[in-house]
Amino acid sequence: MSNDKRMNQIWNRYNALRGYTAQLELPGALFLLNKTKEEFVNSKKPTEQKAYEMMLSISNSYGMKNPFMDSKVFFSAFMAMDDEDIDWEMALASADHKEMFYIPKVLITEFEKHFNQNTRTVLIPEAEKFAPYLTELVGRYSDCEFFITTMNNVSKVLLDEMFKEHVNVIVEQTSIYDYEFSSRKFDLILAVPIFGARERRVDNGDFICREYEMIAVENLLLHLNSSGVLVIVLPARITFAAGSIKDLREFIQGMYKLEEIAELPSGIFASTAIKTYMFTITTGRTEDVMIKRYEAATSNIKKNGINELVLINDTFVMLEELMEMGNWNVDHIFGMVDEDWQRYQNSSIKKEELGNIAEVFRGKAINKKDANGSIGVVNISNLNNYDIDYASLDHIEEEERKVANYLLKDGDLLLPARGTAIRIAVFKEQKYPCIASSNIIVIRPNEKLLLGTYLKVFLDSPMGNKVLAGNQQGTVVINISYKDLKTLEIPLLRVEEQKVIAEEYEQELSRYVESIRLAEDRWNDVMERLQKTIMNVKQ
Repeated sequence: MSNDKRMNQIWNRYNALRGYTAQLELPGALFLLNKTKEEFVNSKKPTEQKAYEMMLSISNSYGMKNPFMDSKVFFSAFMAMDDEDIDWEMALASADHKEMFYIPKVLITEFEKHFNQNTRTVLIPEAEKFAPYLTELVGRYSDCEFFITTMNNVSKVLLDEMFKEHVNVIVEQTSIYDYEFSSRKFDLILAVPIFGARERRVDNGDFICREYEMIAVENLLLHLNSSGVLVIVLPARITFAAGSIKDLREFIQGMYKLEEIAELPSGIFASTAIKTYMFTITTGRTEDVMIKRYEAATSNIKKNGINELVLINDTFVMLEELMEMGNWNVDHIFGMVDEDWQRYQNSSIKKEELGNIAEVFRGKAINKKDANGSIGVVNISNLNNYDIDYASLDHIEEEERKVANYLLKDGDLLLPARGTAIRIAVFKEQKYPCIASSNIIVIRPNEKLLLGTYLKVFLDSPMGNKVLAGNQQGTVVINISYKDLKTLEIPLLRVEEQKVIAEEYEQELSRYVESIRLAEDRWNDVMERLQKTIMNVKQ
């Protein structure tokens, strides 16, 4: 049966229950109704009280919350329930994709390529993400033992139902973000952990990082057997971020064998636009690492989804090169075989990390606007390609001392922390104090070493775009961390040379803007004259 038909069947069951319980609780409610029905299958029609008491007993035995308001509501749903078998996997897969993270079939196909004749034990954490393809996957490898985990109580119950006839499947409720979540080790681990979460785990010293996805990769590696393979999807931050994430990269490439980094196409996950990579890591020693870049086979991803991955580029990089780079930046690695990039890297131009020659910080979160306020607020919408639309700034009323650390200075460079396009603008001091909103990153150059206009010219260049691209966490929606931006390498000319570039840029920009204004005025005059001509024609 097709997945569409399977989904239609489960939604028909849900439709019969609407009004009896909340939508988010439908899978659990369906399970409790089904189990209660089974208890009375060989008896006469039970009374409302007996059926309700049985349901409460079942919910307690499974540690589940009672989703029904009272016995009357429950009994109405109980009587509306038919006796047909329930597809529990489709019940797992039926949540709103905006609320529940699911792994597309095309990615599961990639995961399957890592099964081989030596694969005997397989770990699939947070297995509900694999629905509705999980039972198919397990069925194709019946000679393997599967250890399937979930953190959610209802998911645990449904997974138990799905695999109660499978002697080769063990289901446990546990968390891969907890140290020693299992005493087992595995031949193959397939994982897509939580990523993009703002919350971080409390640092108790168990792991190098506090981000959930980083904890997952470190923790899962500890559960590989002597020849095990971990295939895991992680966000772009793992490839370039500094601090503890850099320490994690060094730990992985030093203690394990990093085999492959594959860039996945934007939109592969319906619920997020975060840029993601698939990593293959095994036991052993890193030597050369395969680097791949995939695109979707279809152009209209929103409408058609991604049904096939097309390999558009591949190369490899040696461990020594990774160590010298200090990151796993795929754009930089592919750039190493790009002639322009090679010329830039091999040039004698001095390069310096941005954090060493500029202050980089996020703007301030604004809670309340005041049209008559004395302080201007620059938002992303105010950033143009060449300047800032000061006339459209929001305003707030606040004591200047409370925003002193956020006040913008002449020459500050502003760029969006997130959005669909990167527009970089140089701030010009206004007659009133201004700050940037929290969705803007402020770069304040050390004037003795770096000029803001010069930096804009570089970042707007094709090479600057390549450098910036390596620090983006998103593709459809760009997401740049101000902390990671500090590691950006900038070509550092002498200040006198920067001034020459900046002055010519300003002069030519003024000419360009004036030319555009004159052309637009002329065009508007012509259109007005032609339109008047039409109206004045005598019949």
